[in-house]
Amino acid sequence: MPNQAFIETPAGRHLKSRVDAVMAIYKEHGHVNRSLISEKLELTKRQSSQLLREFLSAHAPVLEWDDFKNGYRAHGKFKTH
Repeated sequence: MPNQAFIETPAGRHLKSRVDAVMAIYKEHGHVNRSLISEKLELTKRQSSQLLREFLSAHAPVLEWDDFKNGYRAHGKFKTH
């Protein structure tokens, strides 16, 4: 069954691909923050902040701030699609 969190419209598919890009960064580093997004995707801090907000909105129940990593990490089971 496809992920129902995203509406099947061009805008919804674009949002899913943006969130998937951040998920790839999370998988690579085990955490994600604005600086990593900015560096990996070559975005401005403002653009990376928006993308991080979109990612957090999609995965808010399982993410928490980690002071040691200075980024967001999953707590409990985190399904990385």
